[in-house]
Amino acid sequence: MNNFIVTGAEIGFIICIFVAIRFFVTRIYKQLLKVDSIKAKEKNVQLIYQNLQILITISSLLLCLVVAGFNGWLIYQGKDLIEYKQSLIQNISPDYWIEIGIGVIKSLSLLILTSWIIPYIDKLLNWLNERAKNFEKLTANDETIENLFKFFKENLNKIIWLLSITISAQFLQLPTVIIQYLYIGLRIYMIIIAGLLFVKASTAVIDTIDALSNKYSEQKNIFILRIYDNFSHLIPLAKRCIEYAIYIVTATLVIQQLDFIAKLATYGPLLIQIIGIIFITRVVEEVAKLVLENLLLDNNDSSDLSQQRRKTFLPLFKSFIKYFIYFGAGISILYIIKIDPTPILAGVGILGLTVGMGAKSLVEDIVAGFFILFENYYLVGDFVEINGVYGFVTGIELRTTRINYEDKHHIIHNRDVKDVVNHSHHSNSVVTLKIPYQSDINQIYEIINRVGNKLQEKYPEEIMKGTVVDGIEEFYDYQMLVHITTEVKPGRHIDMKRILGTMIKQAFQEEGIEIPVIHHLMLDNVE
Repeated sequence: MNNFIVTGAEIGFIICIFVAIRFFVTRIYKQLLKVDSIKAKEKNVQLIYQNLQILITISSLLLCLVVAGFNGWLIYQGKDLIEYKQSLIQNISPDYWIEIGIGVIKSLSLLILTSWIIPYIDKLLNWLNERAKNFEKLTANDETIENLFKFFKENLNKIIWLLSITISAQFLQLPTVIIQYLYIGLRIYMIIIAGLLFVKASTAVIDTIDALSNKYSEQKNIFILRIYDNFSHLIPLAKRCIEYAIYIVTATLVIQQLDFIAKLATYGPLLIQIIGIIFITRVVEEVAKLVLENLLLDNNDSSDLSQQRRKTFLPLFKSFIKYFIYFGAGISILYIIKIDPTPILAGVGILGLTVGMGAKSLVEDIVAGFFILFENYYLVGDFVEINGVYGFVTGIELRTTRINYEDKHHIIHNRDVKDVVNHSHHSNSVVTLKIPYQSDINQIYEIINRVGNKLQEKYPEEIMKGTVVDGIEEFYDYQMLVHITTEVKPGRHIDMKRILGTMIKQAFQEEGIEIPVIHHLMLDNVE
């Protein structure tokens, strides 16, 4: 019971001392505010006063915990606290008390110096913040820079105070174990803050580089603009990779501070290498695609047909390059984690062969796709009719062919491509008229030719060859069948057929000719 009374008395004594210190600090603060020169800086003085109050409170709590813990350890050892403290005080030399007094003076001086220097550090950081935001007169990265400096300022103040407390504990000659753990905690906290700071700093740097790239790419430099467009979507990936790498480095450094889990720190460099490979793989993929586009498409001397062939093969080459790069990245990652990829590749090869033998339709699609590509059945951009479905070819892949027309998107397996009609040069828009025998055929031809000329004048970009009357196609019991043909751009035959039919109907009405007009869609082969 006496031991607990002694412990309570010591804790109460410590609290009384710190209450007295708070009282004297408050009195000094109030007296200082009466000075005109200090009153003008009331906010700074108030901030120092508040920090001192917080520091005194934290120090009081920490010291109380230390005393309670130490006394508890002595009680656990079976010692009488009164006898132990008496013998301890008797054995303490006067020099020790002098050192303790000097330590208290040093600690107070250090804490006062810390509270005095922090406002000047804040002013310096505010000035650096404004300088960074005004760099190159960029505004896109202002928010990122503002968050960076705000985070740095808040945590730098905490680190300075923690460092001051740790050094003060050393001045006061607290037990070595306590000082050791204080330094370990301080190092861990500094490592974590530094890691988070590097994350925010990397984000600010990347945003600044992105803003500069965007700024200079707009100066009518087509090459730089093209590079920026190709690599701009990698910016979020770069941010994530750098963040993950910094987090791993931070965790590795923290683990190294703790002996009981220090062995886990060896996995950090491996994870960073894997992240680096993933990012480099994406960069190499984009570089390869850019080089491939430059080689295949940036050739002004080639003909339109050659350009069309290049555009057709470009997606295929991109797919090959993409899978080849990813395959190499996977092998590299296996080597990093010290796994021999040879047995895995052998197993994958056997599995692929087994699947290939079973997937007959897949093999047929790929074989048919190669024939389509290398025998020039059609190219990307051609207007074709495949198995009765017509439209513009938008993609030729190893397994499928994609064609679009108006709002319809068709995907046809390459093995199912049977009847192909390629209208890559033009389409014939055909209007069929059934004319009674009593009609004046010459007048009919003249009206049709006049309407055809108007159509070509109205749609010069759509009409490739003027409207032609093919003549009388067939004779029926009461009427003749006349074909009218107009060569138009691929895919425009339906619209032009409707427009021409309407114009002929209106022309006949103006001339007072009552003849039924019947429209039928017919597509001729490519010439």
